[in-house]
Amino acid sequence: MTASKIHTRDDAVAQVADWHQQGLRVVFTNGCFDIVHLGHIDYLEKARALGDKLVLGLNTDASVSRIKGPLRPVVNETARARLMAALQFVDIVTLFDEPTPLELIEAVRPDVLVKGDDYSVATIVGADFVLSNGGSVETIALVPGYSTTALIGKIVAAYG
Repeated sequence: MTASKIHTRDDAVAQVADWHQQGLRVVFTNGCFDIVHLGHIDYLEKARALGDKLVLGLNTDASVSRIKGPLRPVVNETARARLMAALQFVDIVTLFDEPTPLELIEAVRPDVLVKGDDYSVATIVGADFVLSNGGSVETIALVPGYSTTALIGKIVAAYG
């Protein structure tokens, strides 16, 4: 059942176009989502509350390694995609391998683009595109003390 929420880019674009025709407000966010924790859940739940549907752009394994280093991701893209798709407030998961999600954002054409408040609107990739097409860009306060990097550090410290 959760696998049905994982879409190719083309299928995601077609589904979003259908939702737009229905007058639904589509929210987009992206990330690695390696080792899911409370911060991820809180963030995604709040992102979905900004619209009717939530599209999640998920970095491929190769992309995560380029961003986070050769030891990441800890959880492979297939498992990460299934985990994200299992969340009731995520409507579509689609993978991207490019250095940034800009091409995916331009293809999906969301009404709302969301990132954590560790970004400013000026530094959010795709913000200019979404704003120029009448959409909005929002930041969501992150839950203090929760990050995958910190969690990995805690595991390493405890279990070596």
